Amino acid sequence: MSKKINDIAKAIKNSPLQVAALALYLDVDDTTISKWNSNIAQPSLKRLNEVGEILEIDNKELLTSQPRKQTGLAGALQVEYKRLLSVGLTKKIIIKEDNGGNKEVNNPEMVKRLREFASKYVNNAKP
Repeated sequence: MSKKINDIAKAIKNSPLQVAALALYLDVDDTTISKWNSNIAQPSLKRLNEVGEILEIDNKELLTSQPRKQTGLAGALQVEYKRLLSVGLTKKIIIKEDNGGNKEVNNPEMVKRLREFASKYVNNAKP
């Protein structure tokens, strides 16, 4: 099951507007609204704002609160990022594109290590 991020289904249920009419107004398929309603997919901020406009409700009512425990993760991740830079990992790497050109992208090893660090940090911070 998807994590509940939005309350669009509740907002639509409390509105006289049908999903079919909302989908047509937004020029999206009914299944897109269905995916938002079941939190399988999320609307862009622009779309979320459009839903709020048409339903005449504050965008905050379209979102589910996501309370978070304060663990110091952001500060610890910044320290780890600087440590990884100091041991020679780079933020970006150059890759060859199919057309023969070069493209600068985020270093996948840096991304992997930062995510692993964050995951371990959060798991160790749980009571």
